Amino acid sequence: MNILLIYVPSRTGFSKMNLPLGLLYVAGIIERCGHKAIILDLYLHSDGDVSKSEMISNYIEEHKPSVIGYGGIATSYGMTKRLSHYVRERYPDIQQVAGGPLSSTYELLLTHTNIDVVFHGETEISLPIFINHFDKKVTIYDTPGISYVCDGKIVKNPLPNQIADIDTIPLPAYHAIDINRYLDPIEQWLGHYEKMLGANPYYQEILRTIGSKKYITQMITSRGCTHHCSFCYRHVRGVRQNSVKYIIEHMKYLISNYHIDGFQFSDELFNSSLEWVLEFCDAIEENGLDIIYFVGGARIDKMNEQVLRRLKETGCIEVNYGHESGSDIILKEYKKGVSRKQNYEITCLTRKVGMLCPVQIVIGSPGETNETIKETIQFLKDVDAYQYSINYLIPLPETPIWKYVKQQDLIQDVEKYLGEVASLGGGPLVNLTKVPEKVWTNWATLI
Repeated sequence: MNILLIYVPSRTGFSKMNLPLGLLYVAGIIERCGHKAIILDLYLHSDGDVSKSEMISNYIEEHKPSVIGYGGIATSYGMTKRLSHYVRERYPDIQQVAGGPLSSTYELLLTHTNIDVVFHGETEISLPIFINHFDKKVTIYDTPGISYVCDGKIVKNPLPNQIADIDTIPLPAYHAIDINRYLDPIEQWLGHYEKMLGANPYYQEILRTIGSKKYITQMITSRGCTHHCSFCYRHVRGVRQNSVKYIIEHMKYLISNYHIDGFQFSDELFNSSLEWVLEFCDAIEENGLDIIYFVGGARIDKMNEQVLRRLKETGCIEVNYGHESGSDIILKEYKKGVSRKQNYEITCLTRKVGMLCPVQIVIGSPGETNETIKETIQFLKDVDAYQYSINYLIPLPETPIWKYVKQQDLIQDVEKYLGEVASLGGGPLVNLTKVPEKVWTNWATLI
C-alpha cells in the first residue's frame, strides 16, 4: 500500500526549509515493511492555507494512499487540524495518524481533529506492527506506543523499548525527496551571515575553509540528551550515539550520491562524549573528507580547548551551545546544568580558536526579573556577542514548564494559544513572571 507522509509547517507564513529528517527515517521504516512512502513537504509550498489547496487532493488522487501521516511540532497542530478535516470530508476511508514532536498535542489531536492514531516516541518498533495489522485488517489498537480514542476516552498504550544500538537503523530514505531543493549555495549562506562573519577576527580564515562548498541543512549523530531543560520537549529517553564508523559511512553516502560537501549536525546533544568527538575528528582526516560542518546542540560543560581545536582543524566553522541566559539564577531555573562562568569561558574559547559562536538567549522564566535581564545584557557585552538571538520562553505541551502554566491557569484556550505561537514565534505571548506586563514585554528591546 501507499502511505503519504506530510511535513506540516510550525509557523504561519512559513519559509523555513529544513530537511524533513524525521519523515525520511519513517519512510525508511515503511519501505522495509514492503510498502511505498510518499513525502509531501509543505514548507516547499507557501501558498497560505494549505488545507484548501488542490495540491492535497492531487497527491491523494495520484498516489491513492491508505494512510496519511502528519509530522511536525506542537505549533503544527492548527494546520494539521485543518488538513485532517479536509481529508476526512473528501476521503473518509483514509486512516490518518500523527507522530514525532507533534504528538505532544495528542489530547487535542484525538479530540478536536480527525486524526485516528497518534504515535509516541520512536517508531522503529511500533510502526511496523501498526502497518502489518492495518494491512491485514486486524486490530491496530494493541500497537505499543500509540494513543487513540475508545468509548469516548483517550487510551495511551505503553511505549515499546527503545532501540539500544541505533547503528542498526538504516539510513534515511533520501531518495523519497528531491534533496537538491534543500541545498543552499554557500554564497547564500555568506550573504545571510555577512555582518556576523565580518565581525569575526578569523573572517578570512573561515572564508578559506568554506571555499565554494555547499551544505546540507541537517544530519544527526545521536538521539536524546543528558538534560531536560524546563522549556524543552523530548519524546525519547536518555542519549544514544551512533558509532563514528556509522556516521562516516553516512557522510560518504551523501558525498558520493548527492555531491554534498558540508553538514549541519542538528543533534540535541552532539558532544555527550568528548572521546567520541575526538574519534570523529580523527576519522574525518583518515578518510580524507574535505568538508565544512556546523555543530548544533553542543553543551558548554562538555567542551574543552583540545576538542574545539580538533573540530576546527577538521572543517568545523560554527558551534551552537544554547546559552539561554547570562544569569545563574535563570540558568538554574532552566535546569541547564551550567553556570554563567562556564558559558562565558567556553564562548570566548570557541571564538579564540577561530569558530563562529552565536549566542542564543531565552528570556521570561518565572524567576526572571529586571536584575536577571541586566545580568544577561552584561553577559552579552562581556562575550562581545556580535551575533545573538533573543526569544521569549514559549511553554509548549509536555515540557516541564507546561506544568507550571497549568497550575497557574495561565492559558485557558490551548488551541488558540498554539495558533498564536505559530503566528508570533518567540515573541511575548504569556507572562510567566511576577513583573508587570508592560515591563515584561519591553525586555527584548533592552537587550
